Amino acid sequence: MQQAEANHPFWRQGDIYFVKIDEEVNLSEGTALKNGVIARGEQTGHAHRVSPSSLAAGAMLVALGRAMYLRASEAGASIVHDEHGPIQLPTGTYAVVHQQEFDGLSWRRVLD
Repeated sequence: MQQAEANHPFWRQGDIYFVKIDEEVNLSEGTALKNGVIARGEQTGHAHRVSPSSLAAGAMLVALGRAMYLRASEAGASIVHDEHGPIQLPTGTYAVVHQQEFDGLSWRRVLD
């Protein structure tokens, strides 16, 4: 685990960050992403995704407006990718953040 500060721990897998949040987010207002895909690589087609076993155990990935959230069940949630090692997130709610880069004119998502 990498940690920005004690109150907001975060985990990273490639260009995706999972920031644990304390505030409640009403995920029922969002769209459940039942396939668990967080992001697909533009070059390889590989995907950062919530493992099927985590989804079956109650983990939930939700798009809410332009944001994405993950709620890990009591069993936690495993995030997998073909080119990165899996990461295990403890129980809780996470903001899913895509790394950004500045290209000299504007900010954009880092392309995988």
